[in-house]
Amino acid sequence: MKLTVKLTALSLLIGALALSGCGGGGSSASGSSSRAAVLVTDSFREDFGHVWATIYHVDLVPQGGGAAVVLFDDPTGRQIDLKTLRDASGARYSFLGSATIPDGTYTGVNITIGSTMQLFKNGVASGDPIPVDSSVPVDSNGHPLIAVTFKTPKVVSSATTNICIDFDLAHFVLKGSKIVPALVEGDGTGLHDPARHEQDEYRGTISGLTGTAPTLSFTLNRGNGMTVTVNTTAATALFGATLAEGGAVEVTGTLDPTTQVLVATQVEVKGAGLPAHEAEGARSPHVAGAATSINATAGTFTIATTLVRGFTPRQTTVNVVTTSSTVYRGDAGATQTATAFFTALAATPNATVEGTYDATSNTLTATSVKVVDTSKLGGWEHDPHPFRGHGSDDWGNEALHGGPH
Repeated sequence: MKLTVKLTALSLLIGALALSGCGGGGSSASGSSSRAAVLVTDSFREDFGHVWATIYHVDLVPQGGGAAVVLFDDPTGRQIDLKTLRDASGARYSFLGSATIPDGTYTGVNITIGSTMQLFKNGVASGDPIPVDSSVPVDSNGHPLIAVTFKTPKVVSSATTNICIDFDLAHFVLKGSKIVPALVEGDGTGLHDPARHEQDEYRGTISGLTGTAPTLSFTLNRGNGMTVTVNTTAATALFGATLAEGGAVEVTGTLDPTTQVLVATQVEVKGAGLPAHEAEGARSPHVAGAATSINATAGTFTIATTLVRGFTPRQTTVNVVTTSSTVYRGDAGATQTATAFFTALAATPNATVEGTYDATSNTLTATSVKVVDTSKLGGWEHDPHPFRGHGSDDWGNEALHGGPH
């Protein structure tokens, strides 16, 4: 027997460089190209407190045949708690990927997702993994592949374009203990409100670095054709080393969908190049969120699973254990002692943690931890927030860009 479950909606939104509402644009010039981006949002009823999904790949299907155009690709999958993408005011958005694509007409979108979704019933701390039904086609890697045909073919050109796809959880179907997703076109309500955008993490290499620190701009090359322009401000925390052409970085920030610029709240320099283990999706397991049960003496705390990479959580919190080899950082990125870290964490109980995850004990043994002052997280709303003070390893770009900051 089939049972329709009204979970409401997850949405994927795909838009060109200038975005001002859903619909098509004008005719395109032969051989020209435009920018396009894909974002994810969600809307569903309160039956579930958390819905974790994994997204691997998103591309556009050109009219008349030809190769699909990649907008997002993460071979290890990007875990997203869809619950964080909806609040009492409506839809929230998280940027997945963008690329320069050929101008032209596109008839649909393909989305590759994980083979299970982790659903947490409202008020329950542990989730249930629900497999995607075998009736859904799969790609060469065995991941469910969902194709959506637009109601009307969409034109991507230098004119305004915004393509919205709604992963319609209201019409998901449970078949026994499995789930069949349903996707339709969406309207992108609230897309241009900066307060509706979630920040996330993006890896790649730098090219086209310009500006005077701390106001810099560069292209982040993420692989498989994915690129995005990144802007930094005086509120951006930088650590690891100075920025340089060809350098590998991890950028945390939010996308301004009108300008297609990722406004960075943090940039971590990873090295001179981008080895395989530093590529998009290859980072060690890590979480970000609010910290509780802080025990400085034991060097432990728990953290809410707001942002997760490298594993799909089965509980609403993860246990964190620090060791003598853990690297501790403050909000501006500078390294500090364990004592200073736990003092700061008690005052500002938000953190990001990277390390080794043990599913049996639900424990992340930290290789690095960082305090995050959420009041200083800037975005494309012109940074109306306190500026971060810069640490000893922060913003050393004067020699590269000519002048003090």
